[in-house]
Amino acid sequence: MKRILFPTDFSETAKNAFQYALKMADSLQAEILLLHTFDMPIIDGAEIPINFKEIYDTLEDTQMAHFKDHIPDLKHIADHSGMGHIRLTHLLKSGDLTYAMKEAIAEQDISLVVMGTSLTSNNWFDSLFGSHAGEAINALTVPVMSIPAEMEYRKIKEIAFTNLYREKDFRALQKLAVIASKYNASIKSLFVKKSNSEVTEQQIKTWEARCADLPVQFFVIPHDDVRQTIVDFINNQHIDLLTMLTEKRGFFEDIFSSSLTQKMAYKIDIPMLALHEEDVISDVK
Repeated sequence: MKRILFPTDFSETAKNAFQYALKMADSLQAEILLLHTFDMPIIDGAEIPINFKEIYDTLEDTQMAHFKDHIPDLKHIADHSGMGHIRLTHLLKSGDLTYAMKEAIAEQDISLVVMGTSLTSNNWFDSLFGSHAGEAINALTVPVMSIPAEMEYRKIKEIAFTNLYREKDFRALQKLAVIASKYNASIKSLFVKKSNSEVTEQQIKTWEARCADLPVQFFVIPHDDVRQTIVDFINNQHIDLLTMLTEKRGFFEDIFSSSLTQKMAYKIDIPMLALHEEDVISDVK
């Protein structure tokens, strides 16, 4: 059975994101692994002998009790949403959240991470990449779905996919089509064609012909402001989920890098699914 990793700090942001984790688990016939992390205190044992293991064990026991105290709240959310059948397991780890997620993915055969994003600014793009979700998107090798703070669940009907018409985009689109079929959702492919783009019309036609059997509608919009074009597209097409293929350089970096003069108060209140280049190379699970 597939497993979804859901990191939680028991905040309202996490509880709202839990609704999406439940719906994804139901659609993908997966179970959810709840992950909570805690920091070890900085202790100076130079002058006083300290039993660090005893301190760690005591702190771990306290954190586990705290963790278990909140599990009934999550089960109540699941029951209230008609998702009481979803299997929930829990995992407690100390230290950095991103490192803990990496370990959990390796140890627990995780297929997807779903997590909330706390707003740190009025700019959705900057807020996402200044958060734990942003770190996860950059560091992890499985798909990451980030849910904006205070986002209440709404059914996923329209999925946007940012496209550059490359072979890896085709593989990502194939994988996304599998996910979309679980929701009976449609996919809208968006290519923001900048003035310096080397993608030709013939390349676009050839590439799109390969997708004839996929439930995808294609949009090519000439514009040099990629971010604003995506925002407008999301609003005009009533998009419920924004999907992107992440990579170290290129389109994804172009979208999310910004200087102080470029920052705008973007108002995007939908989840984002980041598919990783390494992940789409493998067969669709």
